[in-house]
Amino acid sequence: MSKRIKIGLIGCGMISGSHINGYLAHPQHAEIVAICDTVEANVNRRHAEALSGAASRAESATAEAGKADTSEVREQLQADAALWAEYANNGVKIFSDYNEMLRECDLDAVSLALPPFVHEAATLAAAKAGKHVFCEKPMARTATEARNMRDACAEAGVKLAYQSGGTCLDPTSYAIRDYVTSGKIGDVYYGRLTSYRVRGRPNVDMFGYGRWFLNSAFSGGGTIYDTGVYLINRSLYLLGSPQPATISGIAYRGMLPEYTGDEINDVEEHASVFVRFTNGMSFTFENGWSSNMAGQPQGIFIFGSKGSFSDDKLFLEGGTWDTQGDRRRYQGNLVETPLEVPDRNFPDKFRDFLDACNSDAQPVSNGDIGLNVTEIMSGALLSAKLGREVSVEELYEIEALRSEPVPGWPIP
Repeated sequence: MSKRIKIGLIGCGMISGSHINGYLAHPQHAEIVAICDTVEANVNRRHAEALSGAASRAESATAEAGKADTSEVREQLQADAALWAEYANNGVKIFSDYNEMLRECDLDAVSLALPPFVHEAATLAAAKAGKHVFCEKPMARTATEARNMRDACAEAGVKLAYQSGGTCLDPTSYAIRDYVTSGKIGDVYYGRLTSYRVRGRPNVDMFGYGRWFLNSAFSGGGTIYDTGVYLINRSLYLLGSPQPATISGIAYRGMLPEYTGDEINDVEEHASVFVRFTNGMSFTFENGWSSNMAGQPQGIFIFGSKGSFSDDKLFLEGGTWDTQGDRRRYQGNLVETPLEVPDRNFPDKFRDFLDACNSDAQPVSNGDIGLNVTEIMSGALLSAKLGREVSVEELYEIEALRSEPVPGWPIP
């Protein structure tokens, strides 16, 4: 049986509740043993949620066990209930300093529910302590930070996963990746991603978000770092994880109504990015927090020499030659074809991370993929500022010339 991974949660803000519920959902594979935040009210609230959540799950599982149809199901529910009930006796430790938590707690892994500007430091500390890391999205503000995180975990022999990998853990994504990488749709040469909101800017059109969202020094960027990261991540997965070579981007800020708050607002509301990969593929990523566009198709579109994917729909070319005397012409015929998906269950992002901690496998969105995603995002905003295409090598050179506390790429 695999080891039950002992988790320390770092960060108790808005997103941390999903981490708590994510690990509680897998009692056989994870145990939350410590929670850390510098804000006392936040850590106390999440601590109470972890204990009450475990107790509620134990009660529900016990009730369901009494109504189970088979002994196997009953025994599983009883075992889960016992593990959730242990929280009442074992408790969950509270810390205000994650370095202290890393020193004093018997942990296997940490889960970072932190803003982007704290990801690198916390990951490096965890890796140095020999702990696996599950990181919130985006993985980092800059490619350099992401590379430092990837390298530190690799050198320490620990796993690094990040949150937006959950977009890849389903049968359809697995099947599309197989069609692309196996050549079933031929030579894949181009793709396009389109995703936008009509009005969806944090702290402008929506309440309840951290002030750091609109400040590039803290967030790294705007829409591409917040929502675009999910579909960029999935696109790279579907394409077989190609390596970006050059990046060209445009960025726009200025959608009405204008921001009226007191905090800094210097992040893009729309970004379009053209990426050339080292294997010859190219891809356009278009993402917006806010737009005056509606009714247009959105999704991921992949172009191959034998077929294509229009979002999750597969089209295969099945045309024929028409001969008239000594002349021939080809009559193309795109046929929507059922996608062959695997008949098996896929883990959620937390279980995928836990399984990786217990094996030689890498998480579906590991440090290498997170690095490529961050190269695209940071490279896009640098390109937008320079008004020209940049190479990945140049991106690192320019990032090295910059100094704290301004790691992001502000958009005027």
